Amino acid sequence: MKKPTSLVQTLAVQSQLNLPGTAGRLLKQIRDLEGLAPRFIETGLVQTVDRPASLNTRLSGISTSFATRPLAGGFLFVSAAVRMDLRFEQNALATESTDSTSVIDDIDFLDQSKRLQLIEVRQAYELAARALKQEILPQILLIEGPLVLNRSMVPLGKSSEHAKEYELAHEVICNFWKEHRSLLFPWNPQGAIVAGIATQRLGAIAAISQQDLRTPDGQKQLLRCDLPNPDALGDLNKQLASISGIGEKRFVRGILGTHGRTAAFHMNVQTPRMEPASLVDEMGVVGFHYRSAVRADPLLVQVLGNNDCWTKERLNDLTGILIASTVQREKYAVPVPFQLASQQLRGLKPFLNQYCLAMRQELKHREIEDSWLSDIENSI
Repeated sequence: MKKPTSLVQTLAVQSQLNLPGTAGRLLKQIRDLEGLAPRFIETGLVQTVDRPASLNTRLSGISTSFATRPLAGGFLFVSAAVRMDLRFEQNALATESTDSTSVIDDIDFLDQSKRLQLIEVRQAYELAARALKQEILPQILLIEGPLVLNRSMVPLGKSSEHAKEYELAHEVICNFWKEHRSLLFPWNPQGAIVAGIATQRLGAIAAISQQDLRTPDGQKQLLRCDLPNPDALGDLNKQLASISGIGEKRFVRGILGTHGRTAAFHMNVQTPRMEPASLVDEMGVVGFHYRSAVRADPLLVQVLGNNDCWTKERLNDLTGILIASTVQREKYAVPVPFQLASQQLRGLKPFLNQYCLAMRQELKHREIEDSWLSDIENSI
């Protein structure tokens, strides 16, 4: 009879067997990336951006967050957004104003994930609209999250709470860009630039890089001002095939150096059917990744526009401001307005814990229900 083996013994054996092979595979991937990174710089798919020596701008950032707690077979949730308006003068930072919005409600488990994401998007755009009604407008307005909606957010049916929240978010986005376009870039060349900053979705540049960028189909995915140098492309696609399985995040970190950005690409070509469709079809969505420091993770930037709106100089200016205003926060680096806003958003979970506790007490004692019933009895 085979002697039983504990989990600790099994893990010890597996670690001794797998450690050399895993370490060797990772080292090979790192060597491949180190050899590939200079090729990306030669072709122009990765560009070094000069950080401005003196930062002078008005920068606003909107950060969102939510928290949930189980209650009575469902969930209580609180979702909030905070906007920080900052002014940089000769690299000196000053806070001009702040604004916030929040919502507290109960939610069904099935609707939880996507509905809460839609609430965050709607709240971010509500604060963005309020920012444009101030006397002094920001030069750059950053939203921590997606700038437009992906088709994966579209509900399957029209009767759920998710569907209602999607319609609200869709309407808020459409109204924002319709009512304020005279104040915004690219309709107004001197207007405020609204950009979405995401810490996820790093796979776009990896997928684009593995296509043949010498063909019209490959080149139509990149902005005209960032098309690669055809003489330097060479056999880049053959080299990419050998490291296609290393993962998107490791790939982008490997090719993107400090104070650098990737070539800008048309996100609506790479990821079609974004919403609102009327806005995306009219202007298009441009994306690129940037990295501010050695330990920082790459961030994805989304802006509206097309080949007629963006130039290499304008993209580099925007990236330079983002790099100069990006600071390390916990495990990743974010622009400083998000860091300041997150300090206020940290109070959501403790607040919801207290709110949930009070709600449990109300449900237990049923005092509110008794008061309602007493009013009905008195009226009879």
